Amino acid sequence: MKKIEHICFIVPNYPTKNDPVYTFVRELICSIADSGIKCTVIAPQSITNFIIKRKRKRPYFWEDYNENNYKIDIYQPIHAPFLNFKLKGSNLAGMITQFTVVRTFNKINQSPDTLYAHFWHSGVVAGHIGNNYNLPVFIASGESKIWVEKLYSKKKILRSLESVRGVISVSRKNMLESTSLGLASRDKIKVIPNSVNNKVFYKMNKREARKKLGFAEEDFIVAFTGSFNYRKGVLRLEEALKKNPGVKSLFIGSGELVPQCENILFQGKLPHNQVVTYLNAADIFVLPTLAEGCCNAIIEAMACGLPIISSNLSFNDDILDDQNSIRVDSKNIDELAKSIQYLKDNKDIRDRMAASSLVKAKELDIQNRSRKIVDFLRENL
Repeated sequence: MKKIEHICFIVPNYPTKNDPVYTFVRELICSIADSGIKCTVIAPQSITNFIIKRKRKRPYFWEDYNENNYKIDIYQPIHAPFLNFKLKGSNLAGMITQFTVVRTFNKINQSPDTLYAHFWHSGVVAGHIGNNYNLPVFIASGESKIWVEKLYSKKKILRSLESVRGVISVSRKNMLESTSLGLASRDKIKVIPNSVNNKVFYKMNKREARKKLGFAEEDFIVAFTGSFNYRKGVLRLEEALKKNPGVKSLFIGSGELVPQCENILFQGKLPHNQVVTYLNAADIFVLPTLAEGCCNAIIEAMACGLPIISSNLSFNDDILDDQNSIRVDSKNIDELAKSIQYLKDNKDIRDRMAASSLVKAKELDIQNRSRKIVDFLRENL
């Protein structure tokens, strides 16, 4: 296998302590950096973040360090994603993003050995660079729904993807969606589910976690982590909880759809490294989501030893089974409510599911995943 010394990642966003977005991107890059590979990240920052959302503008260039003190170079040029109209078959916002990323790539001092793009729309930009600089390109497909054709014409997509050597798909669902859209052939795709950093998310003593947070020991607590929107199902969970009076809840996240049911013990955003304590204080994790690539929040909950109630759709097939979860129709409020009540009433079943979640989460460790990805890159350079 060929040696890789430097990877340039092209990603939609990158997290900071005060803005924990795309934390899964950083976890992977930090793990790859631990192997001694130099990591450079190009993550365009939207002008709307600091004009409309009032987020702090980040520097164009800054350095991140993982827990083992490996340095990661971060470039964050400004782009304008709100220019949502077509020009010559492509979305103007996509064209501006490509121009911004290419210009930034030209300023990187050390040329990378390969490009690694998160999601197909970033992959088109990476492919354009790969074609011009004769660099191999790899793409990670983890979208809840692949929407690259909304940004670029079919002709541009296919031309840009000529330099793609391989695709990492987070689920069989994403693999099938990618092939059905003609973005890649099956022989170029490897399914490697998302993962968890078991040093950040792990099983704690529930009694101690509840004591730390001020929660009663005897309460039955349901945890939810995700955006407060229709797709994730925050209000569907709220309606299900209304049918289970006395059940307490934790809603970790933010968004436009704010749950207002009784017995909410916590609601709001948390720094990523604090979520583990709240998950450990819960009895079960419920996410009635309608679409995912492969849900990181579910894997994090499993690493904390929680039984899962989530969707019976195919995006969960690679991480959930009847040993660690109850899978439901996420639009069926009664089914959600009954599943919550069932686990509340059956501690033995909860305990068995919790143990199975822990076993599965150990398989889905970030170091195992990064090693598989790097091996795949080396094999296909």
